[in-house]
Amino acid sequence: MGQRYLLAVALTAGLAMAAGGPVHAAAAGCGPYRVGLKEYPQVYERPAKAADPAAEPAGLDREFFALLSARSGCSFVYELESQPRVWSRLRDGSLDITSWVVPTDERLQSVVLIPILTVRPLAYVWTSARASTREAFLARPDLRAVSVKGASYGPGYDACLEALTARRVSSVSDVDTAVRVFLARRVDLIITYPWVMARHLPALAGKIEVADWYADGRTLSSGLALSKRTISPEDQARLLEAVKGMSADGTFRRLVERYLPGGGVGFIDPIRTLATSAAAPEPAR
Repeated sequence: MGQRYLLAVALTAGLAMAAGGPVHAAAAGCGPYRVGLKEYPQVYERPAKAADPAAEPAGLDREFFALLSARSGCSFVYELESQPRVWSRLRDGSLDITSWVVPTDERLQSVVLIPILTVRPLAYVWTSARASTREAFLARPDLRAVSVKGASYGPGYDACLEALTARRVSSVSDVDTAVRVFLARRVDLIITYPWVMARHLPALAGKIEVADWYADGRTLSSGLALSKRTISPEDQARLLEAVKGMSADGTFRRLVERYLPGGGVGFIDPIRTLATSAAAPEPAR
């Protein structure tokens, strides 16, 4: 079982009022829902082991779910899990919600997805590999990549990773580990989002090539995944309305500006649930 902690009522109310949104009384029977959080730079980060043991986690998700609870009246219990465990537990009904999910048809068999943001992953390759394009990298059997188990980066990058033999891909459980493996130069390629690598780029100037290998491909959507098995249609609708309100009043834009500046993130409008990955919405213009 993942690490648990309960959302404090005072925190949710204070954050919601700070964002200028309404605070609703707890909805009868809406929760507590089990939220699977994944450690991710700028999104959910635990304090360093040497830091104050009483320090709270930081990042976009901590504030997002506090606001979502206050806006919807639903209560949440948080559980820190790896990416593979999040999806196995969503499928077996022992987890109810997770965040920032890229839709695939397989995932949409288990969850209702509310797309909120648009994102574009990029390819980061060591310059010394001399293989900055997809074709050049695939043609070099000596080059290796790192990937996160259970992650999806859209059809193009997913197919690219699948095209590499198992001996050419190191699969790890989370993004932090993937970044450490890449920075230790144990592999030549990492596919990830701009905000993940942003803090490392100044020290890597001239040492890595950054490219969008699928620049002509569709922009990916990312959002809130709600279990079809454990969350009632009524509560799905309640959470959808809360998300719509956070989009309409600029809450998401403020969160992204605070936590993911320069991350190439777009905003979806209108907000609606997603039935198939092929129906993923385009960013708002």
